[in-house]
Amino acid sequence: MSDKLKPFRRFRGWLILLAVVLCLVVIIAWLYNSTYFPIKQVKIEGNLARTNSTELEKIAQEYMRGNIFQADLNGAQIAFESMPWIDTVVVSRRLPDTVEIQLAEHQPVARWKDGRLVSSSGKIFKASSDEVFPAFEGEPGTEKNMVEHYELFQQQLVPLNLKIQKLIYTPRSAWSVELDNHITVHLGREKEKERLTRFTEVWRSILKPQQTVLDYVDMRYKDGFAIRKKAAGNTVAANENQQED
Repeated sequence: MSDKLKPFRRFRGWLILLAVVLCLVVIIAWLYNSTYFPIKQVKIEGNLARTNSTELEKIAQEYMRGNIFQADLNGAQIAFESMPWIDTVVVSRRLPDTVEIQLAEHQPVARWKDGRLVSSSGKIFKASSDEVFPAFEGEPGTEKNMVEHYELFQQQLVPLNLKIQKLIYTPRSAWSVELDNHITVHLGREKEKERLTRFTEVWRSILKPQQTVLDYVDMRYKDGFAIRKKAAGNTVAANENQQED
């Protein structure tokens, strides 16, 4: 007798499950279309120095309509992400009546060779700015590596009151730094950090006194360096060691 009841019990279980699902669908539909849970507050948070607040409010008003369940969070996220200075966006519901929008801006550190900006995280983005940034000249895909090297190089140069005006990373993976006094320092493809350190060690005593006539300093030597003077146009080696790369 019990075996004959198994199909019935199985069918009854499916009916109960179907009823539960239908109830959930009805409840969700009611919540979505009801006049309850209206959006009372939209919080826009983040350290925003360059983004237009009026544009932010316009996007929020466009996508945060109806009740809390009708708010178009995905549409709002895409709209915020399309803004020039916005880097990351997190949009979330906070029941019963609040939508929170967390925004983070790009932090520009350099200008790419095509005029776009490079952020501190190595992202290239297009935004209008009159600020003066060092120039980056490199291959696509090297932006993050260049940002990391720029920060390390600049840290080494700060005690000398020198700033990087242009950072070059060639297709052959060689580094060059153009300083704000218009002297270029060639660092080559390897040991670039150590070579810049050697440059800082000889700057005050040897190079700074003649900086107005220097075109470039070539640090691609094992122990020494070579210089090229602007006026004479010739290269003078500081030692006789062979160039490494």
